[in-house]
Amino acid sequence: MANVTIRALQLDDWKDYRATRIRAVEMHTGYFLADPEITRNQPDSFWKDALDQNGKCVFGLFDGVQMIGLCGVFTWRKDPSGKTGVMAMDFIDPEYRGQGHTDLLYKARIDFALKHEPWDKLAISHRIGNEPSKRAMLKHGFKFKDTQEIDWPDGTRDIEYNYEIDLIALREKA
Repeated sequence: MANVTIRALQLDDWKDYRATRIRAVEMHTGYFLADPEITRNQPDSFWKDALDQNGKCVFGLFDGVQMIGLCGVFTWRKDPSGKTGVMAMDFIDPEYRGQGHTDLLYKARIDFALKHEPWDKLAISHRIGNEPSKRAMLKHGFKFKDTQEIDWPDGTRDIEYNYEIDLIALREKA
């Protein structure tokens, strides 16, 4: 097993973040709410702004110094109160999948969310048929909330399953 670690990305990691995110979106267009062409053409400032850690955090998964995955947690724009965080961008290079590294992605973001006091809950979602994501969400304590039909960047309209975890209850347990 590789010596895999996870850490919050800093501003000087933006080029690795950009390359890994583009690779993820291109490999799995049907599962990400991002268009590959738009992702590739984002200006440098877009990538740097994502790493400012102002109400958000992007984590890199590393084998040594090589970034092999990433994930993020952000203040959810769909909640005008600012009390909901949303987990997104889960990606692990194919050769590193199935080795338990997903636990690192979830633990890092949940730990960040617990410390980010403005958030009362944490949301996450997956597209219908994405069973690995569903299993990971349930394993890490997320509860099914609802479904909605949305337009996906691959040009299809399909079902998205939404889940939440109560951060107030988790903080009280700690």
